[in-house]
Amino acid sequence: MARFMIHWCAPDPTNVKYTQAIVDYIKGGKPMDEYVGFKVLARQIHPHLGGGVLLVEADNLAAVQKHTYPWTKGLGVTATITPGLSDEEYVELEESMAS
Repeated sequence: MARFMIHWCAPDPTNVKYTQAIVDYIKGGKPMDEYVGFKVLARQIHPHLGGGVLLVEADNLAAVQKHTYPWTKGLGVTATITPGLSDEEYVELEESMAS
């Protein structure tokens, strides 16, 4: 699985529909936090900035989009998705390039 950082921002963080959607999602057991090919590793919510960050593992970008799509399409949230490496992947890459 690959790792991705998802940084999201709401168009209007004071919008009741947006804030209630987050509360309902969390209280509802976070149903889309893990499914085949996708898992949320960590979440931070930044209410003072109107967004937050997710660290996830996913098989591919399509699996990440499956998680973000309801938020971006339904609530107008923007999501910046950045791929990254785990510690172990970084070390393996560096060592393989030095050879």
